[in-house]
Amino acid sequence: MSHRADTPVYLDARMIGHSGIGTHIRGLLEGWREGALEFRPVLLGNPATLAAWLPDATAYTIVPYQARPYGVGEQWSFPARAVGRALLHVPHYNIPFGHRGPLVVTLHDLIHLHPQWGAKSVLARLYAHCMVRAACRRAARIFTVSQATADELTAQLEVAPERISIVYNAAAEWFHRPAPPPETVARFRRDHRLPDDYILTVGLYKPHKNIDGLLDAFRLLRQGRRMFLPLVVAGTQGKERPALFEAIRRRGLTDAVRVVDRLPSEQMPLLYRAARALVHPALLEGFGLPVVEAQAVGTPVAAANTPAVAEVAGDGALLFDPLNVEEMARQIQTVVGDPNVRAKLAEQGRKNARRFSWSESAAKVRAVYESLSGRSAPSSVPRRGLK
Repeated sequence: MSHRADTPVYLDARMIGHSGIGTHIRGLLEGWREGALEFRPVLLGNPATLAAWLPDATAYTIVPYQARPYGVGEQWSFPARAVGRALLHVPHYNIPFGHRGPLVVTLHDLIHLHPQWGAKSVLARLYAHCMVRAACRRAARIFTVSQATADELTAQLEVAPERISIVYNAAAEWFHRPAPPPETVARFRRDHRLPDDYILTVGLYKPHKNIDGLLDAFRLLRQGRRMFLPLVVAGTQGKERPALFEAIRRRGLTDAVRVVDRLPSEQMPLLYRAARALVHPALLEGFGLPVVEAQAVGTPVAAANTPAVAEVAGDGALLFDPLNVEEMARQIQTVVGDPNVRAKLAEQGRKNARRFSWSESAAKVRAVYESLSGRSAPSSVPRRGLK
């Protein structure tokens, strides 16, 4: 069971439309499009979905694979015959047990190993725990999107560091385009009924994203008359909205918080540019992409000092303890109220965002693909520490 350099690489792209994992898939494809036009992985997924997300979908060979991720169905419907013994890249832990060739996986974070933030049902938690460990056992190489997650893999699951490659996420190319005219940003605000000036946060409404902590800090600022700007919350899913609206109502912030619908990816730079600052309060992250996206367009950032976020933010953000609501409120007040701080953060943030490139990350992933050519399948990987 080996992979030769002249055999195709297969990439499970079913989650191309998802927020985090989908961004990673789209980013790698963008990176190969920019830096390695001759390289085209074979994509597994729904052909219609892939065509909707990829402007050059016709340039790829697509193997239909439409099973819902994280379910039993994806195991028995995996197109094992089509993939054969080729190298397969699965962008999360939901590996197909029917694949007999070399395997690489991307583990974005280990949130499912944290009982306070993982899946709610016992069965879902058991599934996640078993699959994460199986992915670590089976994979010839594990990609993580930060050193923080790599360190956690080594500490919690005793994965040898030499089996881990760090492949950072990055802001998409449209975040690095020249700033549009002010009237374009103003028109964007009007079209989406956004305030003339606001604080922004971008993220799912899940416990580890700590939106509740941000709402508590925002309430403190409003009660102390230290904050008059509204808060705009973006990135939440429809099923999360009722609980989020209730959390806003309980804090008496209904008139001060605006929840926006999901925007097309190409419009996100305008959402960031129109904001006075971005606040990223997450308790746990694998990367923290909103931080880099805001930095890329010059929007000042205040962010949690959790390991991955601090690693990614560099010196381009004011950091705070996400469990300390008073400290969070003070840092938000500083970045919003001090124009000198904002100017410094904008400059340092732009410089920091340039550390991350999809072309470089895609090249690193492809180099791993090539390094696995001719290697024996990873069934020989030691199972030490993965119980």
